[in-house]
Amino acid sequence: MLSAQHRAAPPLPAVRRLTAVLMLLGAVAHLGFLAEFLLDTALSPWRVLPAYLLAEHQPYRDVFRVADWVAGGAFVVVSPPLLRIAPVHWLSRLTVAVLFASGVFLLLRAAFPPECVPTPSGLCDSPVERTVQGSVLLPAVQYLVSPAIVAAWWHGRWRTAVWTLFVIQLATWAVVIVLGWFALGWFVGLAVRVQIVTGSALLAVGAAYVLGKGVTRPFGASRRDRARERVGPCPE
Repeated sequence: MLSAQHRAAPPLPAVRRLTAVLMLLGAVAHLGFLAEFLLDTALSPWRVLPAYLLAEHQPYRDVFRVADWVAGGAFVVVSPPLLRIAPVHWLSRLTVAVLFASGVFLLLRAAFPPECVPTPSGLCDSPVERTVQGSVLLPAVQYLVSPAIVAAWWHGRWRTAVWTLFVIQLATWAVVIVLGWFALGWFVGLAVRVQIVTGSALLAVGAAYVLGKGVTRPFGASRRDRARERVGPCPE
């Protein structure tokens, strides 16, 4: 019975390709705020958080809500196949858990968009304070935690790429904190947009890792294989 179930399971290369496609789909949909440069949203990308593109009374709010639905759904759906091909250790499991939580957050934001103070024209002006905290702090934590966790178990050039993204996230997060501390909103929108782009870049790197590296091997297996290659076959 167990052998029949094993034979019926999809081959791991197919699972890796599906995982990479879903991660790339989520990464592209996560950049949905870029549509604001093609649509007249009447919001400043320098000052206004991209989350307020989804707010009530905003034009094209449905476009940005759909982007969050797609991104969040992709992150949630990709979690089971990613668990199957990930190494069996707690860091990889934590990586998948953070990605799943990010998907749930985006789905909730699409279902319950942030609030804002409407202007006479019906557009957003000053965001509601409690929404600022949720829209900035929660994603910022995820953007910092994700590369830190991944860098802890990746190696070589993959780790270098992830640490680079982590430094960018840390710098932009510091900018957001400083601007919020001094009640300056000049570049908060831009800093948060850089965080989103960097987060999508991490997903793209992860998709490349899944395809190129193949994370189906147990943790430490490649090191044991290299050791066997150095020893070589026994002479007859």
